[in-house]
Amino acid sequence: MTDMILCPTRGGTAAYPNQDRAIALAIERKAKLVFLYISNVEFLGHTALPKLVDLEAELDEMGEFLLCMAQERAKKAGVEADTLVKRGDFIQALKEVLEDLPVTAVVLGSSPHGVGALPPAFIQKLGEELSRDNGVEFIVTHKGEIVKTYFQDEDED
Repeated sequence: MTDMILCPTRGGTAAYPNQDRAIALAIERKAKLVFLYISNVEFLGHTALPKLVDLEAELDEMGEFLLCMAQERAKKAGVEADTLVKRGDFIQALKEVLEDLPVTAVVLGSSPHGVGALPPAFIQKLGEELSRDNGVEFIVTHKGEIVKTYFQDEDED
């Protein structure tokens, strides 16, 4: 089985170091790479539906553009990367992707500027849960450096 690395990202220059780590891991492991962008507009639940639909479409387009940039950087490094845009709750969308694709590792980076950063306790809980429930390696990066790895094979109980 070929390894597949999933890299959820919000894109932009702040995400480059963490994307670069995912690219480097794909090269090192001769793995497939998938960049994932997840948008969520549920916090706008009281907004008029037509505006909400327009915003969702705009966020999808922005996500596709940001993922194209990541895909192009991977290609320059010699890695063919796929992209995927999902909508909804971050954890739920991530779990759906793990159910649909044969992912062996997830690389999740934190923002070096604190923008959009996930709290460390949240990342730890998510890493433990995904590695336990989905049998995937969960790699946490910060500024492109691996700071923590979680892995628990499903068969280890």
